Amino acid sequence: MYDVAIVGGGVVGTAVFRELVLRGYNVVLLEKNEFLVQEASSGNSGIACTGYDAPKGSLEVIRMKKVYKRCIVATMYSTRNTIECSSLNHELGDYDVKVIDASDLYVMEPALAPGARGAVFVPGEVVVEPWLIPIAYAHHGLVNGGTILTSHGVVSGEIQCSKGKVVEAKAVVNCAGNFGDLVEAIHKPNNVPFKITPRKGQFVVFGGDAAPVVNHVIQPVPTHRTKGVFIFKTLYNQIIVGPTAEDQQEREHPTTDPNVLAKLHDFGCKIFPNLSSSKIVGSYAGLRPATQFRDYQFNIDNSKHWITVAGIRSTGVTASLGIAEYVAETLLSQIHGLRPVKKAIKQYKLPPVNEMAMAMDPKSLLTPNTHGSLHVDHAITRFGWLAMQSKNNTESRL
Repeated sequence: MYDVAIVGGGVVGTAVFRELVLRGYNVVLLEKNEFLVQEASSGNSGIACTGYDAPKGSLEVIRMKKVYKRCIVATMYSTRNTIECSSLNHELGDYDVKVIDASDLYVMEPALAPGARGAVFVPGEVVVEPWLIPIAYAHHGLVNGGTILTSHGVVSGEIQCSKGKVVEAKAVVNCAGNFGDLVEAIHKPNNVPFKITPRKGQFVVFGGDAAPVVNHVIQPVPTHRTKGVFIFKTLYNQIIVGPTAEDQQEREHPTTDPNVLAKLHDFGCKIFPNLSSSKIVGSYAGLRPATQFRDYQFNIDNSKHWITVAGIRSTGVTASLGIAEYVAETLLSQIHGLRPVKKAIKQYKLPPVNEMAMAMDPKSLLTPNTHGSLHVDHAITRFGWLAMQSKNNTESRL
């Protein structure tokens, strides 16, 4: 008998898993795929956001307080909405944000195409390693006593798994991402309060020595529907242009469209002309669990000990730690009779270096890692590691 069963092994599910384990709960994480981080979390942009475009007073804004710090620029090719974007950040308490003129912008980004009139400088947004974050959460929970069961898709309310195994738990947390409404239907047949309409984002990845210098994340003025197409450099020094925002019904296996990729390529070269001499090393697509609502869909049914964490459409990486805290402190604490089986782990264990090194072994790009539930499936990590491996092999031959 577990205290809590978490459904979904993406960045939000693994963050909640880690948080509850460290608070002393006996936790099991159930993932329907053979490996963790295979669905929505395997195709995100890998950017931590400040949340200035989220609805005012929303759970999304509140949960995105834990943001990585590094300088980034959001550029606009007109002055429209620059003051509005800056004021939105100030309302959130992000007073480092400011409007800059074209001369300052070109000092910060000299490779930009001519014609930019100014920008909003947003120091709080940052590029991260998107695959290692949830994998680190999972490892942290595992070494401190949590349990992860992969290839265990939940198919009924008594937590009957697709392998026929029954998992008993005192509470359930639905973190199923693009399948959130389907899992919710187990709890509320014919009465699911939200619908997941996966929003596909396509990306083009540039690499090679001829890539232009891109010092910050370049993004347009966001809309209520999307943050728009970004241009940014990954931690592996590759440049990415994307994502698009295409609503679709298919929940798995996102595909790329050559025509869309060509438009992304042209857009990137328009903003950074030197990209035209850079080679395309790959492309990928991801699916975001968008709903008909702009805000996150959190709910608790105390009578059935069921917690819903859904609709984390594009800020899952950023908000994951904040979401996990909210689940533990605000939602799970409301369930009558549910208390941790042990005291919170203050002197917790960190994942052994050799375990994380095994998770990061480039061989797992081609052959699934037999250690635990690890298999690299995020394109940013995969393309980056392959480039590093190729460079190392070249240097060793020299």
